[in-house]
Amino acid sequence: MQFPLKLDARFLKRSYAKRMFYGAWKLAIAYLFILIFVGVSYSDPELRGWCIFFLAVAGVGTAIFVAAWIRQSKSIDDWVSRQGDAPVVYALSEGEVESTSQVGSTKLKWDAFSGLMISDFDTLLLFPRSAGALTLPTDQVPSSAIEYLKARFTAVGKKVEDKRKKAQSGSRR
Repeated sequence: MQFPLKLDARFLKRSYAKRMFYGAWKLAIAYLFILIFVGVSYSDPELRGWCIFFLAVAGVGTAIFVAAWIRQSKSIDDWVSRQGDAPVVYALSEGEVESTSQVGSTKLKWDAFSGLMISDFDTLLLFPRSAGALTLPTDQVPSSAIEYLKARFTAVGKKVEDKRKKAQSGSRR
């Protein structure tokens, strides 16, 4: 099964941001606790050192997130400029997933992935240990390809999450 997809910087950055900030609420809670601790404890000379330490940790954490975002954003812009308007062609077979673009091509066996996550926005073929994902815009992927992906991932014992609203309302009937 073969199908072309048009990938643009806006889609790729939004998909990356969705994954990058997936658990950001936990980080926001930690930052809130740090700010509360600092606000309550900074006037105490015995705790001032801890306040400075926690603020430094929060600052470094923020710097790491910002640096990761800038690096990935530049990488996406570079890829999109080299790719131009040409589509990326995906080919799904019993043994592998192949993608071909202006920039290059890749073949990955099904074992290279840890799972499949489908949302109304994107379809992610996840790599192990949160190392990234092969990202497809769900609205451009033929429904037969989505069903094939679900069947292949299930057949090789990988996790499949279908979070589409359409899929959920269809399964209630």
